[in-house]
Amino acid sequence: MITGVRKKFGAGLTVLSRGWPWRVSNPPQVKNLPHKKHLPYIVLIAILLAACHKPVALPTDLFPKDAAGGWHLTAVRDLPASESPDPVPRDVIDRIVAASYEGPGKLDARVYALSASAVAFGLAQRWRPSADTVFFDKGPFFVVIRWQSADRKLLQEFVADLEKRLAAANGGKK
Repeated sequence: MITGVRKKFGAGLTVLSRGWPWRVSNPPQVKNLPHKKHLPYIVLIAILLAACHKPVALPTDLFPKDAAGGWHLTAVRDLPASESPDPVPRDVIDRIVAASYEGPGKLDARVYALSASAVAFGLAQRWRPSADTVFFDKGPFFVVIRWQSADRKLLQEFVADLEKRLAAANGGKK
């Protein structure tokens, strides 16, 4: 025999309480959900909104021939998302630009233009630090810089200059 106290709540919800856990005898119905016949239209609108995504434009002078700190550009190239050397989700990458510099050491810099600022921020939060590597996010951009035998002060100048260029491309926002 079930004993307990029946409690009536709004929206036709009746709870039989006889200790923990309570059992709901008449769960409330969720109203205001779209009807099944509207589902194809909702999916179509979502696809159209996703198709309207405009890729982020990188500045033309992102990697100058002579960068701050005495660095000289040796190579620059666009990489397809499938060839990304870093663990960045391929589906959020709009564009990757990689550059190599020589000067007071050697460095390789990769700038990822991502689908949203939140994605870049999330990557920066979860990225695992490694030796001779610096990474940061600036708006929808995520940057990874690896170096070999570089002077720290000159490397910091290079990173600060690159951050300024990306901030300018992002409208001065972080």
